[in-house]
Amino acid sequence: APLTLSAPRARWLSTAPQPAPALEPAPPSDFIAKMDERCSREALYPPALEQHRREASGSKAADNTGAITIELRGRVAVWTLNQPEKLNPLNVTTLSRLTQLFAEAASSPAVDAVVLTGSGRYLSSGAAFFDVGVDKVNWPSVLHSQVARLNVGIFHPFIHFPKPLFIAANGPAVGGGTTMQLLCDAVLAAPSATFHTPFKKLGITKEGCSTLTFAQKMGSEGARRMLDEGEKLSAAEAARLGFVDVLVEEGSDLVAAACEF
Repeated sequence: APLTLSAPRARWLSTAPQPAPALEPAPPSDFIAKMDERCSREALYPPALEQHRREASGSKAADNTGAITIELRGRVAVWTLNQPEKLNPLNVTTLSRLTQLFAEAASSPAVDAVVLTGSGRYLSSGAAFFDVGVDKVNWPSVLHSQVARLNVGIFHPFIHFPKPLFIAANGPAVGGGTTMQLLCDAVLAAPSATFHTPFKKLGITKEGCSTLTFAQKMGSEGARRMLDEGEKLSAAEAARLGFVDVLVEEGSDLVAAACEF
């Protein structure tokens, strides 16, 4: 049977204003080709990320496999962000690997769903500003263009992935590490998890479709507190507001709970 988006993301896509045809998920067999062709054609990747991606697909293959570990639990793929010494940032190596994994899982008959989690204390510290392929430039228009392309490169695979996608938040998440979660089907969290979007403090634009997804998931109160005030939410408060779907008990196997969800 053809795969379809699960209800939360299908609902999110259906309410997006004037959705473009590209928002329709490609069939799994065409996923990698269509995503790669569109991102290349429209220059969606920043230059350094594009170079890393091309090297990873060619003879000069970059070794990014250690950035995310893979485990198959039954028919659920568990991806673990694996740079704990850096608090699992969204850097060039991780983003390139994520793009590959999304494409492989989309077309794999052995994978029915994916769980994304982190190793060490953090789920993800978010975008590593000096290691995401954005050049150190002085012209605001050039910087704006590169940051916009970076955001599409990060979040495009989450939006277009055609299979159920779950977050197992093992610890704190910051910036893009937080906003990417509401592009998934459900968020399960350990009591130690926190969720922070310090965009106002950093003076940067809200990212990852968060102006839409946060209000839809949490209502105006939660969206205001996180996006406008930059409040860091505990796992318990995030669950109360609706950001977290399941708050797992202390000492429980978070990833197992996500695989069984």
